[in-house]
Amino acid sequence: MLASVQDTHVCDLGGTQYRFRTPTIYDPARISRTLAKQMVRRPSATEFRVAAVAGLAELGRIAGEGAEAERQQAIVEDYYGLLKPTDENDIDEPDQKARAVKLGQMEADRLSKLASLRADIMAIEATLERHWPPYGELVADRNYWDSVSRIEIVRLLLTEIGGVRVQADAEGLMTPESYALIPAAHRTDLATFAFRLIAPDETQRKN
Repeated sequence: MLASVQDTHVCDLGGTQYRFRTPTIYDPARISRTLAKQMVRRPSATEFRVAAVAGLAELGRIAGEGAEAERQQAIVEDYYGLLKPTDENDIDEPDQKARAVKLGQMEADRLSKLASLRADIMAIEATLERHWPPYGELVADRNYWDSVSRIEIVRLLLTEIGGVRVQADAEGLMTPESYALIPAAHRTDLATFAFRLIAPDETQRKN
């Protein structure tokens, strides 16, 4: 469980206490710089949408199934169009309470539509990943970014393991050798904990 805002935050896994420092305003930029130095990037939703639409068109042409390709392209466009959360500034309603109600209804509707498209999107993505190299490359880039960022965020913020200070390199990051000693079963949970520290949700920000 995430502690309230303080100098350190403790994540207890399997009886081992992992202690993290409170992020500074510079840490998000610092982690971005660290990943950029390693030539790691996370493709944007727009890149995935463009690659998916192009891939479906080409695969449909090759298979002689243009109508089905167009149907799937429409699903992709609808899905990516729904990824952006509802913005209350787009609601033409002067009354604050009425606006809040409408916002909630619109957001619930958006999430419901996303859920209804998810099975189709998963099938489309699987096909594109197997048969359309540009899309597969984006997936590989995203997976690599996810893997490396999970390591680097822990190296940036973790300060103690079981009451023992971690070894740091010249830039103040936990050394790769020290990170390698963390049990593999704990690494994902530690990364999740660290990401919540650096980008807390609304409830955590109020604590």
